[in-house]
Amino acid sequence: MPKPALYVFAISHYCEKARWALDYMDIDYQINYLAPGHHRKIARKLGVKGSSLPILVAGGQVVHGSAEIISWADTAAVNEKARLIPESSAEKCLALEKRIDDILGVHIRRYYYSEALVEHPKSVRPIFTKDLPFLQKLSVGLAWRVICEAMIKGMDLGYEQGQESRRIVEEELDWLDGLLSDGRKFLCGNQFSCADIAAASLLAALATPENHPTYANLRLPPRVAEDMVNWGNRRSVNWVRESYSQYR
Repeated sequence: MPKPALYVFAISHYCEKARWALDYMDIDYQINYLAPGHHRKIARKLGVKGSSLPILVAGGQVVHGSAEIISWADTAAVNEKARLIPESSAEKCLALEKRIDDILGVHIRRYYYSEALVEHPKSVRPIFTKDLPFLQKLSVGLAWRVICEAMIKGMDLGYEQGQESRRIVEEELDWLDGLLSDGRKFLCGNQFSCADIAAASLLAALATPENHPTYANLRLPPRVAEDMVNWGNRRSVNWVRESYSQYR
């Protein structure tokens, strides 16, 4: 049986979340980097509703979305590690993961792209083309302006939108700082879980951990870089770095 195939954008924090889960559960898989635009063709071919990544193909099964891939990995893994969705606290862990996905993940993306893609698009392009096959890399170069315009419209990017998302990100950092203020190592219960992977991977752009597969060399735009310095000693941001160091 062929290895499971994971389709990702190199820059995507949701794709990193799925990769981390598969790696942590010792699942051998093939990673396929896709260019914006080309990913729609793959999604249609696989019969996926919508075109967002990540998508995992395992045997005859197609799993769409980072949360769904974590659930699949928990079932498919044959190692002796504790599951990422622990039975004793599954409801709580999944609720935390959903909040992190739906609020923090969405707004950190809009906050970053509202400056990076709108004002400094050349700084983003190398991450989008990282590890792409030659023809896809060429197509990104030729269509970069169109790709930027489509993403700006699709994600509702702009200065005011970025500032709105920045405020929400800061509120969510306050919330995470509060959770971690009692000295806990994990967000949910007494073991590493889907909630920890969600928070650490979706916040990685702010923490830029050394062993992140993409963000270690990420060039942040000026305002985001300034915020990263100001937020760098937050309990939650330090926790992200520690989580990467110990579990990634």
